[in-house]
Amino acid sequence: MAGAASRLQSTSCRYARDLSKRSHYDGLKKGSKGSGSRPPWELIRDLSYDTEDCFEEFLVMIKHRSMLQQCLSLGARHRIAMQIRTIKQRIQGLNQRRERYKLIQHRHTISDDVKGDFQVTRNFAALFTEEAQLVGFERPKSELLNMISRRTDGRNVVSVVGMGGLGKTTLAKKVYDSNELHSRFVKRAWITVSQSFSHIELLKNVIKQLLGAEYMKKLEEKYSGMTLQVQVQHFTEHLRDQLNRRRYFVVLDDLWTIEAWNSIQYAFPDHSSENCCVVVTTRNIDVAKVCSSHYPDHIYHLKHLEKEHAKELLLKKIHQTKDPQVFSQKKGPEEDKLVDEILKKCGGLPLAIVTIGGLLANKGINEWKSLRDQLPEELASSNPSVEALRQVVTLSYNHLPSHLKPCFLYPSLFPEDFEIKRKHLVNRWIAEGFVVRIGTARRTLEGVAESYFYELISRSLIQPSKLGILGNVKSCRVHDIVHDIAVSISREENHVFLVDEHTSTTSATEQTIRHLSFFAEKNLNKGLVLSGVRSITVFNKIQLAPFHLSRFKMLRVLDLKYAASIRSRKQDINIGSLIHLKYLHFPSFERHDYTLPRSIGDLKSLQTLDIGYSRLANLPTEITKLQNLRNLRCTNSDEIFCFDIHDYIECMTTVTTPICFTNSGEAACCFCFVTDSDGVRVPKGVGRLQELQVLEKVDIRRSSDKAIKELGELAQLKKLVVQAEEGTPKRKCKILSMALGNLSSLRSFSVNASGLVDSWPNILSGHLGKLPSWVGESVNLVKIKLICCRIKEVDALAELPNLILLHLGYEAYSAEQLVFHRHAFPKLRTFRLEDLKRLREVAYEEGTSARLESICIRACKLTLRLTGIKHLTNLREVSIGRCILANADMLREEVDAHHNHPVLQMDRLSIFVPVEDSLSELGENSQS
Repeated sequence: MAGAASRLQSTSCRYARDLSKRSHYDGLKKGSKGSGSRPPWELIRDLSYDTEDCFEEFLVMIKHRSMLQQCLSLGARHRIAMQIRTIKQRIQGLNQRRERYKLIQHRHTISDDVKGDFQVTRNFAALFTEEAQLVGFERPKSELLNMISRRTDGRNVVSVVGMGGLGKTTLAKKVYDSNELHSRFVKRAWITVSQSFSHIELLKNVIKQLLGAEYMKKLEEKYSGMTLQVQVQHFTEHLRDQLNRRRYFVVLDDLWTIEAWNSIQYAFPDHSSENCCVVVTTRNIDVAKVCSSHYPDHIYHLKHLEKEHAKELLLKKIHQTKDPQVFSQKKGPEEDKLVDEILKKCGGLPLAIVTIGGLLANKGINEWKSLRDQLPEELASSNPSVEALRQVVTLSYNHLPSHLKPCFLYPSLFPEDFEIKRKHLVNRWIAEGFVVRIGTARRTLEGVAESYFYELISRSLIQPSKLGILGNVKSCRVHDIVHDIAVSISREENHVFLVDEHTSTTSATEQTIRHLSFFAEKNLNKGLVLSGVRSITVFNKIQLAPFHLSRFKMLRVLDLKYAASIRSRKQDINIGSLIHLKYLHFPSFERHDYTLPRSIGDLKSLQTLDIGYSRLANLPTEITKLQNLRNLRCTNSDEIFCFDIHDYIECMTTVTTPICFTNSGEAACCFCFVTDSDGVRVPKGVGRLQELQVLEKVDIRRSSDKAIKELGELAQLKKLVVQAEEGTPKRKCKILSMALGNLSSLRSFSVNASGLVDSWPNILSGHLGKLPSWVGESVNLVKIKLICCRIKEVDALAELPNLILLHLGYEAYSAEQLVFHRHAFPKLRTFRLEDLKRLREVAYEEGTSARLESICIRACKLTLRLTGIKHLTNLREVSIGRCILANADMLREEVDAHHNHPVLQMDRLSIFVPVEDSLSELGENSQS
């Protein structure tokens, strides 16, 4: 029976993949009608889902059951057998109709050839990010900067207005990231407003970006328990008071209504002692007029791209290159004519151009004429509508290969303008079964999924938001027009049910829901059919009591990462019953102590387990049964409590944990106490998790010798984060050192050795230690973060051929001088120093670190100087914060003379001393 169910599932899903190409739906709809008024493509889609449900229900019934138990369930087995017989009849009937009416003709495309082998490089990621920014926006950028630079008596509000898809956000982002603004405004904030926004969350976002997360945390603690209206009032007053004394620059992107502006503007004072500016992007000219009412000439009307810029942008998308010579080499007379005709229909709208360009790049020249004819004429008019732009996006979706369609629709589960992390998205795609390895190529599922991700970027259906230091895309957004299309199609095809403020939970009682996403706190109607739900995603508060998780037998993804809060009883979260679960993500706000249930071992299909920053100290032994686990993230939250010196005597009577001094840079003195290690004890048997690629954080002190040794058996491990608190035996450090030497796939390694600076001989060789020899042999390492290690040289790190990021944190380096010698760190791009009390000088020799782009130094006492900046040929940014710096003037001169014109940021908390004073201090230190 299992074999029959498997064959049925494979057959049905193959038909569903063919029918998922909406370009073929028209032919189906013109054929004979299905049952009632439903078109045949809907019947086949539902058949695919029903086959999958039947197959998985059968697995639920037979898995982990003895032969006796299976015999006692003959009634259920007979019911499933009848379901399989019915499904076979439905498949045969639909197949006969397909042959009779010739409803499906498979269309060969380039993407079908590659089938997941779409190769991209990280350089392409940067290209996709910059493509719209580098074409036709130089003059608008200059004009907008002139408006921002004008002197005003009070708050300067500049409005950028234009229709959707014209590039308002692209222009604002180009200005926001410009070197000109970096030097003028230390405090900057980018706020996406959108149609539906939370006033309180928007205020919190502004405060975090302009005043810092700690300031926001204090406000939340101060006004916790008060009503939402009172919190909004107090947050607004605090923000206004602070901004009166600061120079700031804020972008309010995608503002829709005058009411939204009226609710936000009071946070920004009309008059300030410093120059300040707010930039608003909007589609509504009336909103722009109200926002810039004090300075009507500060409204920037963004125009369509000029013909030459539009053509350059389209050709870049088609050929995926920046080199103009490549254009002329590839472009023939026929292509040139078609390009001009397509451009005319696109009407100079960047979104239409890049979307069509991404489609043409995956089609042969013979198909271009057909695509040209399918473009709406209205885009070329003087007043194109958003609906015409939607038709372009829909056309691009229709021509997606079948394996990319569900991936494109998946972001519809996220709110509009939401920033989605790449890893978060691709791991969910894998869990949903969207990603399949084709052929014999030894590619990981993650590698295939990321090729899907980058192909959607190349087609401009998703947009890069942030780039990592490796040049890869860290997060993405979906344009609101594209998001609307995805939501519309998802509701029609994938049975997505989005619960927002306007959702009627009685509207879907007759359909089987596949994906459930909560944007608002709302109880579900008990009549909803939830047995076929594949994923639950929460972005607000949720109460699990009305529907126990045990009802979701087919659930694959339970994503509570962005949940505001969860109210549930212990019996509501019966994890062990979700045997098909592949992705489980708990929110990071959970601070109470809890343990994972032993039934976690029943989740044999689990691939991702992310518990966030929770009070989880131990992983149960049952975790070692999860043979398919690929990502395991769990952090025992490290609570830090600070209090003023005046409260010291009172607290001494109640605090039993060790107390130490800290200097926050803002208060003269305060006391802190820190909870125990934020690492988690891993059990013996962890070496069985042979698919594991990410593991964080491991508490070495509390894990057994056997468990630490088994870390070296995780052959696929790419990222490892370990924590070793004071009291960790030297024996365990030696075992860890030996285990690390066996991890040939390791790419990212972080160690916090707090308290072990004098007792870790094998990793750090004691107080005056060197890094072990295996570090220099770890050629795959691209990121290293060291804390509390007190090493005195970095020679082993300097030779690593692929090291991109080096972060030396609290007491990680204990020498007075750090010199980057010639040919050292060949691929290093980002270098961060933080809280190194003994360090006095950082120097760069000629010929060192040719690719270094960013230097960030925080809370260091560089009383000699930072020298040799001129030798860093690729330098783009130097950031100094809360430091004592000797040669500030010389550093400014060196940066100004640099051919690359890097940005230099030095905050107001830094102290600048003459070089002579620093030399005398060094002499006193050496004598002592």
